[in-house]
Amino acid sequence: MFGPIILLLIAFVQTALSVDHLGYEDPCIHGGSMLTYTPETTPANLGEPLNIIISNQSDPRVLVETMAEGGLYNYLEAAAFGGQCLGLHMGVEQQANLGDGYSNQTQRSILRYQYFHDPFLGTCLESIYGGNHLRVFKQDSTGAYFLSSSSEKDSKKNHALGVKGDLFIGNTTNMPINVQPNADTILTGQSAKRGWTYTTTVKYVDDLLPSNRKAEWNHYMEVQAIGDEVSDRLVAVLTIQMTKDDPRYLSEHVWSAIGL
Repeated sequence: MFGPIILLLIAFVQTALSVDHLGYEDPCIHGGSMLTYTPETTPANLGEPLNIIISNQSDPRVLVETMAEGGLYNYLEAAAFGGQCLGLHMGVEQQANLGDGYSNQTQRSILRYQYFHDPFLGTCLESIYGGNHLRVFKQDSTGAYFLSSSSEKDSKKNHALGVKGDLFIGNTTNMPINVQPNADTILTGQSAKRGWTYTTTVKYVDDLLPSNRKAEWNHYMEVQAIGDEVSDRLVAVLTIQMTKDDPRYLSEHVWSAIGL
């Protein structure tokens, strides 16, 4: 009589421990995917990789979707990623199923690279000349954030995707990514914005993303690297700690075209 109940409790505890240890949960365990879902593609339903995870083991303040008090969007802007040019939405909104029981959820925001760290026109230059951008999704069951980081070519090339999409990791750690990382790579570095300093530890995992499933990847022909691989399979898992710094900068102007 008590056997099934005990087994369920054991499974629940094991799942909880797994989430606590990893800081997120593999979406595929519960029918989700590590690829986004893009309705308007040819063929239909192609996706892009969710290749960055912000762990729920990070400081709770950085897991709040706000610019204030050092929140998530302040952290992302510290790495020179901000709201879209003049608040105008460009491109198709993507969705993701993160296995948290909510099926396909629309991206919470898209952030573009701010050229010269300019919060007003920097992302406008990205729209013209190309660069990195981030799509932000939240796994509600764990509180972790899943980001799709990719580079796009300039407007003359219709913003087709480029091969390298890891500019964000270099920016948020203030470390040049000169070599190809692997599952043993660990990076730690700092960034700062509006009086908050963020210390980010990056660990890579290689068992979440498929490497060469062309039938499901958006822009796979543009990102196909030497050796016929579409992806290196790496996902960067970020754990972020933060401290309040010089109070003189806490009143620095907060600009966000996403209304936060």
